[in-house]
Amino acid sequence: MYKKAFSILVIGIIAGSFPVFGQGVDTTSISEQIKTERDNQLKELNEKLKRNEEEVNRLTDKLAAADNRTQTDKEKINDLEKLQIALDNRLKFLEEGPKTKINLNGQLAFTELLSIQRDIQPLDLFVSSQTFYTQLGNIGKIQNYNTFNAWKKDYDNWYNRQGKDDQMMEVINSSLNLISAVGSNVPLYGTMVATASSGITALITSIGKKEKDLSEKTPAMLKLLNVTSQFENQKAIIDHEWAQINKELEQLQKENAALLEDQMNYYGISMLEYKRKYMNATLDIDRETFKNECRRAISDKITLLESSQSTKGKWLGQVETYMFKVQSLRLRFGQLTSRMLVNMDQYENIISVYSDSTRFPAEFTTQINGLNNSLKTLKNKFYASYNPAKYIEDSAVMYIERQ
Repeated sequence: MYKKAFSILVIGIIAGSFPVFGQGVDTTSISEQIKTERDNQLKELNEKLKRNEEEVNRLTDKLAAADNRTQTDKEKINDLEKLQIALDNRLKFLEEGPKTKINLNGQLAFTELLSIQRDIQPLDLFVSSQTFYTQLGNIGKIQNYNTFNAWKKDYDNWYNRQGKDDQMMEVINSSLNLISAVGSNVPLYGTMVATASSGITALITSIGKKEKDLSEKTPAMLKLLNVTSQFENQKAIIDHEWAQINKELEQLQKENAALLEDQMNYYGISMLEYKRKYMNATLDIDRETFKNECRRAISDKITLLESSQSTKGKWLGQVETYMFKVQSLRLRFGQLTSRMLVNMDQYENIISVYSDSTRFPAEFTTQINGLNNSLKTLKNKFYASYNPAKYIEDSAVMYIERQ
């Protein structure tokens, strides 16, 4: 179940004055370009507002202090007209600010949604995870251990000769067969293992030295069975968290795909072009080029909506809704990848605890130590694919303009 979590990992200023997008893509990511452009435009707008406020105050003070004997009616009318123009410009600047911010933030939201959709399906990471989780799953397969198999062979011989007529031994034998059968889905902990372990202990006590080989092999087998069972019990707690992460990741993927499709329909972006130029692209430069094309499409669509009296200003609410949905998805994705990292650390911890060959059977610790390289590879691939802290941090401030 925990393997499946990685398989999923596999989302102008109005009225035509928005800058024209170039055909090429520079070395800065499209998202960073949008942030820089947004901040520069808002800074320029704030400077215009400041100069406008100074002009309004100057004209207001001049009119208030005007001496009827030194200022003609024509001069007063001229100053009043200038004041009206300055006030009209102020209203225009105040209306322009939110539209500029939401326009560019809407573009940022869409490009980030594209990034999440790709990040959520890291095939390289999934391939690396398969090796680790296959090895991890083998730890709990008691039939993989020579110590157990040698003991089981002697036990089966004894049982076939003498144990079949004992009802209690039938229960113990059934438990043993269930936990040791190839392909068995019975976990190596809980009632089945407890029944087998206690039953075998009682059996060896009763037969004494009559079955020398079986008696001599039993202590080592029981030690192996018990430590393997204890390891599986602790691992199951971590596995349960993976199941929860997997469930949330599946839901996040569905929401991300639905939101992406909704936005593409709203902005008029082709789903076929998205699959061909973005999801199937092999180079980052090609994906950034597609993001740049999307920026152009979003800008053109918003300009069209703003130019129509029936939709003028109405797009603001829709785009802002998209913005905060993307922010929420991005934050949740960061939290999920952070939980993945915590769980990998937990696996690393129990591997460390159970790798001591002076405390546990050598055959068991050999398999445990064999997990180190594959887990290290998995964590390196994870760090290369994700930065959970950056996802969370950037999500919190992605729409805040720098001053």
